[in-house]
Amino acid sequence: MKAHKIIVIGDFGVGKTSLIRRYVLDVFSDQYRATLGVHLYKHSDTIPINGTEELVKLVLWDIEGAPLPGEQMMRYSLGASGAIVVGDLTRTDMTEPMQRAADMIEARLPGRPMGFALNKCDIAPVPDTAEIAALKDRYGAFIACTSAKTGDAVPALFRDLTLRIIGGKAESV
Repeated sequence: MKAHKIIVIGDFGVGKTSLIRRYVLDVFSDQYRATLGVHLYKHSDTIPINGTEELVKLVLWDIEGAPLPGEQMMRYSLGASGAIVVGDLTRTDMTEPMQRAADMIEARLPGRPMGFALNKCDIAPVPDTAEIAALKDRYGAFIACTSAKTGDAVPALFRDLTLRIIGGKAESV
């Protein structure tokens, strides 16, 4: 069975590692430790695909939040089947870094499915802005309001992207 590589990118401290750990290990820690370079997580999940349950294997690449040189990001994104861009709802400048990350994905991984995680919905409301709607429309991506702390929408985020990667019918998160 082929494993699907998913890259998870976003600024420092937005919750990339916490989202992955919630999905893979079903744990949360409020102790912040910056990811340096890349950290890999392997995970198998049973996903409903067109009316049947199928086992899928994923390799989740948790990529550090620092702006990386183009060559290094090219190596990290090589062979990725899709991407999740994470933003932090507690930040006033959330959409601009997400857009930069999405532009990078579009340039390096044209045609690959992409999702946006608006993280920390347990402590900040989702703003009703045209900028968020524009992200969705511009990149043909889906948006999930997530909380790594409570687990809200985390499995749905990864499962929806996986369904889009393998061509199954995705449900809206």
